[in-house]
Order: sequence, then C-alpha cells, then structure tokens
Amino acid sequence: MIILRDLPNDQDLRALAGRYPDLDPEATAAFLAFMRAACEIFHASDEHFARYGTSCGRFTVLALLNRQPDLALTPSQIAGSCGVTRATITGLLDGLEADGLIKRTRNDGDRRSLQVSLTTGGRRFLDDMLPDHFRRMAKLMGELDDEERQALRRISAKIAAGVTHITGPATKPNRRSPAPSPRNR
Repeated sequence: MIILRDLPNDQDLRALAGRYPDLDPEATAAFLAFMRAACEIFHASDEHFARYGTSCGRFTVLALLNRQPDLALTPSQIAGSCGVTRATITGLLDGLEADGLIKRTRNDGDRRSLQVSLTTGGRRFLDDMLPDHFRRMAKLMGELDDEERQALRRISAKIAAGVTHITGPATKPNRRSPAPSPRNR
C-alpha cells in the first residue's frame, strides 16, 4: 500500500473543486488525513507483528480465539468474524496449525465440521506478545484524552458505515462538458 505523505493543501483542493464539481474540499481533506493515518498504522502494525514472526491476519485469528480461550470456533465462524472468505481462513489456519498455535478437531456432533481452538503454545505466544502489544496501543492513543477516544470510536463507526459509498457501483460523473471521444484522449 502506498501512502501519500504530502497531502494536498486547502488551496490545491479548492482548485481541484473548480475542475471537479463533485469534489468537496473539506470531505476530501478529512478522507485523505484519515487514510494516511490508517495506512501508517497498518504499516507500523505490520512491522510490529513481524517482530513476533506473525502477521496481522494471523494475529487477528489468534486474538479472536483468545477472547474465550476455552471455546472452540468453526472456520466459518472465524471467517465471518474476520470478514474474509472461508478459503482465506483455511490458509491462515493451515499456517497457525503448522506452527503449533492452534488445533483443529472434528466436531463430535457433525464429523464434517471442524472446531478450532488455541493450543498451549498459542496461549503462551499471546501471553508473551500481548503485554507489549497493549502498551504500544496505549501509547499510540496516549495523545487523546478519554473524550477524544470516545469521539474517535463514534466517528470511525460512522465512516465504516459509509464504506459502501466507495465499494458500491460506479456513479455517472457530474460533467459540465461532454466526455472526450476515445479518439481525442
């Protein structure tokens, strides 16, 4: 993922809005700032997880299983909770199992169904990693007071609810002049 570190200033955005009437300068500035922060957090998280020989995806699965470590989940439940396909989860589970961090067992009630749980090694891995992980999260959010943290949670939820505006079908641009023909491009 490429991060745009040199964000356009207000003057640049106003000039672009003159060319693209659908551009809302304040909305665009807020979006770009949010995206830059999110990308930087993702890059830093990748570096942090690499220190522990893991990845964000693997950590997410382990953290999910660690919520209630005595409970097993099905691969479908894990995929649903992580918002990815069953095929994606299968690959992650294969690696976690090979590393001895999780185990897959057949469900007694349905022999076709698998149950996934943390191993002792998986719990030990998380017990070693999580104190450092939680300290780093606290430091990252340390510049925000409790009110700002709560506001960030509310704002992030609103942004997440609007993601379909980006992923939804393309809309016809609001053009002031006809689009150039393919020959004139």
